[in-house]
Amino acid sequence: HSVDGSPGQGPSLKGIFGHEIRLAGGKPVVADANYIRESIMDPQAKIVLGYEAIMPTFRGLLRERETLALIEFIRSLN
Repeated sequence: HSVDGSPGQGPSLKGIFGHEIRLAGGKPVVADANYIRESIMDPQAKIVLGYEAIMPTFRGLLRERETLALIEFIRSLN
């Protein structure tokens, strides 16, 4: 992921919070706190259109406060 809008192996995180993104298959989803948490803990659940399912899970590796900090960081990129 990038934080400046540049392309990478995963979608850029710049400006996604609270906005609609398209998933593989075309279904839209809003990138809110619940979506970001799910993407960190179960990254294979919803794949962004145009990207491969390569992100590993962070379930069991992050404390709750670390997960919340990541969500807030991504929110701050708007």
